[in-house]
Amino acid sequence: PTRWGDRKMVYSAHVGAPSGAPSVEAVVCCGRKDPQVAAFGHGGVFVEGAFFYKPRPKARDRYENERRFLELICCSCESGEPLRAFVPNFYGEVERDGAWFFKMDDLLHAFSLRGRHIADLKMGLRTFAESEAQSAKPRADLFERMERMEERLGSSVLTDAERASRSMTKARWMALRDSLSSTSALGFRIDALLTPRAHLTAFDSRLFHTRARADVIAALRSFFPRRGECEGGSHPRQAAAALLARVRELRGALTRSAVFSRHELIGTTLLLVADETCRAGAWMIDFGVTREAPAPLQHDVPWVPGNREDGYLLGLASLTEMLQELVAADEWD
Repeated sequence: PTRWGDRKMVYSAHVGAPSGAPSVEAVVCCGRKDPQVAAFGHGGVFVEGAFFYKPRPKARDRYENERRFLELICCSCESGEPLRAFVPNFYGEVERDGAWFFKMDDLLHAFSLRGRHIADLKMGLRTFAESEAQSAKPRADLFERMERMEERLGSSVLTDAERASRSMTKARWMALRDSLSSTSALGFRIDALLTPRAHLTAFDSRLFHTRARADVIAALRSFFPRRGECEGGSHPRQAAAALLARVRELRGALTRSAVFSRHELIGTTLLLVADETCRAGAWMIDFGVTREAPAPLQHDVPWVPGNREDGYLLGLASLTEMLQELVAADEWD
């Protein structure tokens, strides 16, 4: 068994819990005790069987945001929630030795272990909450990270004042990240890709400045299996078509969901998965910055300070158009 601690690709390649891992002492879901026994360890994420264990967010607000949203979708008494099929089943929190973990479905369980293709798409026109946009605290660590990214970018994005102080605010950092990528223009960006051929993240590859539409389509295409990798006579176009159908279904579910209409989704991930059989799926994850809005949101209009709009549906529309182009493409590698 293998343990994986890469939090960026949190669902990337978990194949099991460490051998000899201890048993769970208690499982609490929506106020109920569950006698199930599972295995996990400290300091990382684990999979056992069909279940995925994610460390509970340390920040209180992120913990409350994620748990509340997952419970609204998975554990509420509301019947017929349209997003139920697009969010991993949530079985509550597992406690052991004072450490807490969220227990969810392993979204990779049904896919081939050998030939998994995974993409982490950050959805929406912005990845920062409105409260973060008001932060004026200078941070040297963010300046240093942007300085390293600037070297790979080959052009200057830091201001003279930031260079003089060797610091930048989190608001400035996140706004730069959004503008350098396709977030601001297309309503989503590709933050990470994992295939049998490559493992790319936003901070060690070209992804952090993949902004032009043609470049985003090329990166999205690299997510799918190549023709020579497909098994059983399948074709990568089948995976693209399956994913297109899934994304269209997701849009329909979002437009019908009262939970979606009354929540501001910031920094959420749309997890894409495919394998060499050319099956494909998509799920919404990462709700630590998802907050209830004071009034229903449209999700398909630009953000201006104060309107709380996230542009989620605009990003989904961009993704749908790109998948349509890939399905119609004449050539596949």
